[in-house]
Amino acid sequence: MRQDESDECDLPEDLIWEILLWLPGRLLLLLRTVCRAWNSFISSHEFVMHHHQRSTQPRLVYCSLESEGLDVMQCSVSSLLYNQLQPTRIEPLHIKYKSIQGSCNGLLCLCEGLPYKTLTLFNPCTRWVSLIVPFEYPNGDDRHPVFCGLGYDALRNKYKFVTCSKTSITVGGLGSRAIVCTLDANPSWKTVDHPIFPYFTWCHSGTFVSGTLNWIAHDPSKNRKDDDPFRLLLEYFILTFELETESFGRLRLPRNNFFGRLRLPRNNHTLPGFFEDVPSLHVLKNFLSICFHPAYDNTAAYTIWIMKEYGVEESWTIVLRIPFNGRIITPGNWLEPLYMSEDYILLAYGEFYRTKLLVYNFRRREVVHPMIDISSDSLSIYPLSKFSYGKFFHVYHESLVSCFS
Repeated sequence: MRQDESDECDLPEDLIWEILLWLPGRLLLLLRTVCRAWNSFISSHEFVMHHHQRSTQPRLVYCSLESEGLDVMQCSVSSLLYNQLQPTRIEPLHIKYKSIQGSCNGLLCLCEGLPYKTLTLFNPCTRWVSLIVPFEYPNGDDRHPVFCGLGYDALRNKYKFVTCSKTSITVGGLGSRAIVCTLDANPSWKTVDHPIFPYFTWCHSGTFVSGTLNWIAHDPSKNRKDDDPFRLLLEYFILTFELETESFGRLRLPRNNFFGRLRLPRNNHTLPGFFEDVPSLHVLKNFLSICFHPAYDNTAAYTIWIMKEYGVEESWTIVLRIPFNGRIITPGNWLEPLYMSEDYILLAYGEFYRTKLLVYNFRRREVVHPMIDISSDSLSIYPLSKFSYGKFFHVYHESLVSCFS
């Protein structure tokens, strides 16, 4: 479009802005070339962040336990939920496999090596890739991290990666050092104070919501005996990290009699401890969510809570119960909620290391196995359409965000 054509447009500027905000990110990338005014609109930080807040383009990204050297794959969540009569097409991201340690504002956090050697941010929509950031461990402490996560500091418009690994301290016992990498044109690492262990975190990658990262944790020093001699009662809580203040805190879980039970081995031939009843953290409908099913109780339902007001422990509310009826949850299997709409919830369904996808219509209480385009699915050694060896799933929302936008 020539400049004089743009000037003749009768639409007011604020209406053009509003229309553009509702368009998918991939289309906006094309529309940036229409004229300089639109390019300026679409590229501005204010527009990029407003567009992300309205994003209606959730994408499912997944890789396998043995995907190293292969492509990470992705597909449309909306297609899985709503186009159930048409196969969903699978697309490769064309990046070498790295461990996906969360996402924030449409950016995937990719780590390579174990212990981690490098950190990279990647936007699958724009194909923007950050600089590769080498890890800097204090005092050479490069052992396996206990927990990590990517979050956004809105006050400073900075993305930060937090990680913590156990390290010996001179006093004896175990302490901890949390390190934070601020990701900008000149990435920098710093050490921050962290509660002294023995906190034990169950979820390795943090859940980002409301300016904080969150992990399920417990304090082994407060274990209690259950009536069942083969169980312990554990005191679970949510370990939090606020990105703006770079400070740790904790939140209590919803009140529930099932939380915090650990089944112990019954004889020397079993594995050393079965952690059956650990709640899991997620983000559903932009709320911090906790999900739980007591593995030893076949009469209980898979229950999902959301925290309607972050930080207010009294605001925990049950939003969904999926009954244990043998059709969805069966002994030895697990569920992981990936995305929730008004009528459907997308679930990863697993049996040991084998996983597949389910769609549950909770209005009708119906289970649907989504159709996958076999021709595109064959690009992966571990196809999405098969109940195959361990796939790791992650949902992100398409955006135009870059680390410096």
